[in-house]
Amino acid sequence: MFFLQSLILLSQPAATTANISQLQQEADRHIQRGYFDSAKTTLEKIIHTASNGKNKRAEAAALQQLADMMQQTGRLREMRKYDSSLLQIAQQLKDTAGLIAVYNRNGVYYQEMGKKEEAETNYKLALGLGLEKAQSEKTAEVYSNLGSVALSIGEKDKAIDWFFRALRLFEQNGQEKGMGETYSNISSVYYLMGKTDDAIAYQQKSITQREKINDRTGLVVTYVNVGQLFILKNNMPQSLQYLQKAVQYAEELKNPRLMATAYSGMTAYAGRNKAYNEALEWQNKAIRIFEEMGNKQVLSRLYVSAGNMANATQDSVAADSLYRKALTLSRELANKENIGNAYEKMSNFYLARKNYAAAYDNYKNYILYRDSMNANSTLSKIEEIRTKYETEKKDNEISRLSTLQRLRELEIEKQNAVIAGNLLEAKQKQNEIDLLSQSKELQDARIASQEEELVKKELIATASKQQLELAEKEKQLQEKEISNQRTFRNLLLGLLILALLLGYAFFNRYQLKKKLEQQKNLLAMRNSISQDLHDDIGASLSNINILNELARRNLEQPEKSKEYLSRASEDIQRISESLSDIVWNINPKYDEIDNLFIRMKRYAADMLDGKQISGSFDFPPAGEKINLSMTRRRDLYLVFKEAVNNLVKYSAATEASISLRTAGNEIILQVKDNGKGFDKELVKSGNGLANMQQRALTEQGQCRIESTPGKGTLVELRMKTG
Repeated sequence: MFFLQSLILLSQPAATTANISQLQQEADRHIQRGYFDSAKTTLEKIIHTASNGKNKRAEAAALQQLADMMQQTGRLREMRKYDSSLLQIAQQLKDTAGLIAVYNRNGVYYQEMGKKEEAETNYKLALGLGLEKAQSEKTAEVYSNLGSVALSIGEKDKAIDWFFRALRLFEQNGQEKGMGETYSNISSVYYLMGKTDDAIAYQQKSITQREKINDRTGLVVTYVNVGQLFILKNNMPQSLQYLQKAVQYAEELKNPRLMATAYSGMTAYAGRNKAYNEALEWQNKAIRIFEEMGNKQVLSRLYVSAGNMANATQDSVAADSLYRKALTLSRELANKENIGNAYEKMSNFYLARKNYAAAYDNYKNYILYRDSMNANSTLSKIEEIRTKYETEKKDNEISRLSTLQRLRELEIEKQNAVIAGNLLEAKQKQNEIDLLSQSKELQDARIASQEEELVKKELIATASKQQLELAEKEKQLQEKEISNQRTFRNLLLGLLILALLLGYAFFNRYQLKKKLEQQKNLLAMRNSISQDLHDDIGASLSNINILNELARRNLEQPEKSKEYLSRASEDIQRISESLSDIVWNINPKYDEIDNLFIRMKRYAADMLDGKQISGSFDFPPAGEKINLSMTRRRDLYLVFKEAVNNLVKYSAATEASISLRTAGNEIILQVKDNGKGFDKELVKSGNGLANMQQRALTEQGQCRIESTPGKGTLVELRMKTG
């Protein structure tokens, strides 16, 4: 239902004001009849007229109504267009209510686009504009939206908390439409927890509430939800009754979003009855509408359902494609419920086709996401929140009814006295009624006053206690200071002599320790070089020898022989680079840190250019004093080299940035790209990643690797200087 926005027309010509009023009445008639396109045309005329007449408030009211209408019909991109214009006007007029509405709708838009963090940010911006304090119907609407965000990422306990907060406010403000919607939202949580009976009970509460106020838009969604729940209970006649009502209402309202929702419900019904071709027809109609709307959240579920129908009709190619679409969207939306569901269906799909490797991989991923939901603890939390809500509601009702009951009894006694002609008793009863009412008010005020006085006394007592404690501590400190001064005078001379003796001894010990450390580092470097030569280069030379022998034996097969020689050539090139790195690192003339930075930049530039990756470099300026031992210099370079190699080989990036800076006694290397990234929970670390971590640990440093699919990768190395 759309509400006429109040127009405050200040200092406008009478003809302009009358024209806007006439157009507004026309738009309202179109909306009541469900002619949304005609209403849109009329409201845009109001915007044009108001803009020419510089009537910002009338323009804002029309934009507000258009944005609401686009939200209700699921045309969110058009909603964003109107909200963009409304935001500027609301900021100019300092219209808090307008800003709240824009931020709330922005949250809805980002939520439908799968951008959960942006959605939550906008909802909280709306709350920050006074809604949290107001505890109004609009506050409840934003609470409900925050619950939907939490539910979409699998945080059911948070979702149920927000939904019950919303329900309390809708009840307090007498908003029956909001109550009906919230009952349906709570039902969704119980459905996801597998509590079908509780889910049906809340949907039926929603139906009762919405039928009471003839909220046909809301009834479509509720009928679809309860119809699908009755499918789970195998009550097919009841399910069909509700789903057919949903289709009827949605088509009468001519609302594309509601029609798609109703068609999806019919898909589930037909599929359960094994009428797969009919189910696929319903599903395709729904998918076409949601694709036009760009509703990724719903599509991530519908693609799985459509995949099931295609699989049932033996169209395995279409089924595989639809499952993959669902998984891609679900991962993009970070919806754990939908990701797990897609993996489960794909596992069953591959298992039926005896592709056991793919079935096993998808099943492992399904178990991973299923276990991460922590269903048992969530259900406990949800029940705790519901119990708290129900108890609080009953206690308040009991208290209210007790007072009302006594007042009714006194009213009845008063009326009986009047009827009996006993005016004195009637007056006495009236006095009792007045006294009871006043007594209640005074008691409430007295309790509040007593609590305030108690808090004040507690604060005064605490302050006095703290003052006494401070005075005692100050006295103890003064006595201790006098004693310390005497001790200091007596010991100063002895400590000075002792310090000189110890200083001489420590200096000699320091020189000896430094020589031993230098010898130890030199020995460690030699051992490391020896190990590298033996393990890496020795193994590679053996491999080259084998490849050359294989090439010789396959001379009659030129292509195969050429492949062996090519691989041997690659090993020779790698050995050459490794020897060059070792020689460069131990050569004294390259001890200056600037030489290391030049070599790193040259290496990275060559590698990035080879893959046409745009690179940016941020290194300390030449001449900056940075002390790095030979081993740390070597490990820094090797970690850097491994990170750049991984970036070039696997990231598919177009841009990369490499920075190196110092912070205190640390040197920090960062290698970042905008590539495809990877999921660290699903990708096993290879030798390269393990080597980077090991080199960092060897130098008592830390190597951190952050990556998210589709958002690139960051490798950060921190190690001490010196």
